[in-house]
Amino acid sequence: MNRHKELIQRFLNHAKVFSWGYASTELLTVLDRSISLQLHKPFSMRLMHHKERYIMTWARQFFHEEIEAYRTRKPVTSADSPHAPIWVCWLQGFNAAPELAQLLVKQIAAQSNSHPIRHITLNNYAQYVSLPQTLISKYKHGDMPQQQLADILRSALLAQHGGLWVDASMYLVQPIPEEVFTTPIFNVKDIRPNRTREAVACDFTKWQAYFIASHPGSVTYSFITDCFLKYWRHYDTLIDYFLFSYLAKIARDDLPGGQAEYESVPANNRECEWLCDYLMDGEPFDERVYDGILHGSTFAYKLSNKCTFPMRASDGSPTMAAKLFGDLGNTQTKGSTIS
Repeated sequence: MNRHKELIQRFLNHAKVFSWGYASTELLTVLDRSISLQLHKPFSMRLMHHKERYIMTWARQFFHEEIEAYRTRKPVTSADSPHAPIWVCWLQGFNAAPELAQLLVKQIAAQSNSHPIRHITLNNYAQYVSLPQTLISKYKHGDMPQQQLADILRSALLAQHGGLWVDASMYLVQPIPEEVFTTPIFNVKDIRPNRTREAVACDFTKWQAYFIASHPGSVTYSFITDCFLKYWRHYDTLIDYFLFSYLAKIARDDLPGGQAEYESVPANNRECEWLCDYLMDGEPFDERVYDGILHGSTFAYKLSNKCTFPMRASDGSPTMAAKLFGDLGNTQTKGSTIS
């Protein structure tokens, strides 16, 4: 299905399932993003906030029973977790991942701080977590986007087993600090917004799904998992790509246990969104900037397997991307168990 047909079909699905008003707002946000990227201007915060108000009102009504069930649940507490796993996923299998993703996954293992690595695919996820077959059928029939299945898997894995989920687009430049595993939950927090994407998801700077950790049974990820399962029992179309972000917001805003877990997370990785923009600009290699990337307070950077990173600057010299990705190619995996 081409992009125009996909947008039309999504608009019709949202109008039928939710409302014509929401469908129109959602379509406008998509068009605004496309136009804004071409014009190199920020996305519309007005449209984003309008959509956010609708989704939050709808979500609090639809998940009312789950919110009430978790409202009195006690938060998990800090504890040593030297054997907590690191979850990395590529649903089609890692051999099918693009070259950059494979390099980044290798780097994750090198920076694992001796925590075991668990590679998750569509063929092996059932070894670790049980999901309703009807949910998997919706994914295989095309009703559920691939990203949504990955979101459900990461939430369920953390709720049941704990550990750390790292997207295959994360560039880890230092060993993962042990506080990531000992804190009740962990996520990037107090992020410095990048150029254009601040208005993509609610509370963009407070929480992101690409680097999240938890102890087993946390209020946050147990609640979110239950909400995901309820959603897909009732619906065959996704209300928003960032449904995970809205559920995380409810967990920290409406649930005392979720709020306590979130407040235990220190500010961290403030520059995690900066590097992707910098590398896309094709900046020449700079030793001072390079040293800051590798040894600064940010240890986890969010890149994208869909972006283009020039290897040569306008003056013909190697770019920062050329240097960093060359480093990745020389990564040696050690000190971790991979399965």
